[in-house]
Amino acid sequence: MHRFYRASAALFAVLAAILFGTPASAEIVLDYTHDTGFFSSNATAKAALEAAASDINAVLNLNLDAITDDTVTGNGGGGTVLNFDFRYQYTNPATGASVTVNDTTTPANEIRIYVGMRNLTGSTLGQGGSGGSGIAIGGVSGSGPISAAIADAQASYQHRRNEGPVIGTLSGNVSGNSFSFEMGPALGNLWFDQDTNNDGATDSAAVLNANWHFDHTTSVAAGKDDFYSVALHEMLHSIGFGGSETWDDLVSGTDWLGSEVIDLNGTGTGIIDGGGAHFAAGLMSTRITDGMAQEVVMDPTLTTGTRKYLTDLDVALLRDIGYLNASAVPEPSTWFALAMIGGGACYRRRRQRAKQSMEAAADV
Repeated sequence: MHRFYRASAALFAVLAAILFGTPASAEIVLDYTHDTGFFSSNATAKAALEAAASDINAVLNLNLDAITDDTVTGNGGGGTVLNFDFRYQYTNPATGASVTVNDTTTPANEIRIYVGMRNLTGSTLGQGGSGGSGIAIGGVSGSGPISAAIADAQASYQHRRNEGPVIGTLSGNVSGNSFSFEMGPALGNLWFDQDTNNDGATDSAAVLNANWHFDHTTSVAAGKDDFYSVALHEMLHSIGFGGSETWDDLVSGTDWLGSEVIDLNGTGTGIIDGGGAHFAAGLMSTRITDGMAQEVVMDPTLTTGTRKYLTDLDVALLRDIGYLNASAVPEPSTWFALAMIGGGACYRRRRQRAKQSMEAAADV
């Protein structure tokens, strides 16, 4: 089944190139900086993770601007200058500690996701979310209007990245003059459970292999949790699904307000999980590869012994939150800091289709 899926994704890319050319498009880049040895020693798990990234990349057909100016200077006339120094934060996927990235320069079309393994409790299989952002303001000088310097900086900053969802907004004021910077997708983090028997200790390789199904090219063994499916789910959280400002604007209780999903599904009423970060449990759609019915990737649970692939509803929601071209098939000196916390959510196992609730995971 998965060989067909990979061939289909490749076919979509070929058709897109024929019909529309081959413009650069957004791409998830996996970062193993915090890998403590799991992925470097488990080639099968790493291949499943990278296959999930590749399958999401195949539908992210939009262009994200490069970020070349980490510090943005606003000139207000009369010698007035303000420096807005941006930074990113993400969660170390191995330890849970907050990591600050002071240099926010980012290549065009890149969304970097830091990956790792961590001991999780209960039935939680993995957690993921978008990163956070911060800003410091300094270098205030001159006698001209501060509001003009702010407006100048807002007109030239690059962190919105032109396309994609708004992950969050950095706002505040300087001497009573307000500023606001929308932040686009740039980085995220995700991690997988390495205490699958919940004994409080990191699993041995034998225990991990007994509970995880790592090989994305073979059918999922009975009683095992599919690593590829969890990777697919958590990566979508890491690029704004369930944890972005754009997402929040489109959720009203358990209703979804986005037109792409409503047009496809016929309604947005009651299709969001009560926790607010997933589709409702058990929501069905069709796989983008073969049109077969399947539970959506982005409901809160995964049944042991099964695998999920991207569905039409998963892709429609990506379009709704700002990945506008996401498509399954090509179609004709005082300093201060302000922290914005990124969203996060977790994926849980489900045995014999007994539903379990979603737990929110704070991501900093």
